[in-house]
Amino acid sequence: MNKRKLIFRGVGYLACILLLFLLLKQSGFTVTDLTPETIRTIAHNNIVLILLIMLVIMILQNLFTFIPLILVITANITLFGFWKGYLYGCFCSVIGSTLIFLSIRYLFQDAFSNSVTKKYQEKIEEKGFIFVLLGRILPFMPTNLINFASGLSNIKISHFVMATSVGNMIYGLVLASASFSILLASTHNPLNLLIIALIVITVVLLLRFKKKSKYNEQKA
Repeated sequence: MNKRKLIFRGVGYLACILLLFLLLKQSGFTVTDLTPETIRTIAHNNIVLILLIMLVIMILQNLFTFIPLILVITANITLFGFWKGYLYGCFCSVIGSTLIFLSIRYLFQDAFSNSVTKKYQEKIEEKGFIFVLLGRILPFMPTNLINFASGLSNIKISHFVMATSVGNMIYGLVLASASFSILLASTHNPLNLLIIALIVITVVLLLRFKKKSKYNEQKA
């Protein structure tokens, strides 16, 4: 592909991202507004609009990393109940991941080829289904990076969708169970919520420290 087409596609993709940000800014909607009450208000309690809003939010979560997945899952569970919220969240996540994957593969492949994605691209091409599956279950790399690297690789679409579906159902069930427990704990005893939050923060910090140490060892 010549340089002009590469630039054109890159500018087009950036324009789409900018448009999404402008729409979010114009609506006044922020991550802190990602609550069931706000979503119901925006949708005027219309179940179809609520479903569409949650689908759009999950697509954005697969494109950007500024929306915590646990917030989206918690909102789904609160809006639709545990099992319906969990299943719909998994469905939306697969749809969002697949859309990003296909857009990178067929529209913006050359625009996102860099050293970071190339490293994971090679691993995906080597291990394929297993790497994507483990990447979904074990959050050792961002969701959007898995989508980008997979789109740049030669992994089959069916393998990507299947690995994403199975991985998201496993990891989503863990997050759904955790968020449901937090909701119950906060309802019966706010102190339990504080304890759970401290445990989660501690685990996240330990995982980040371990990941950083491993990265420094590999770099050395």
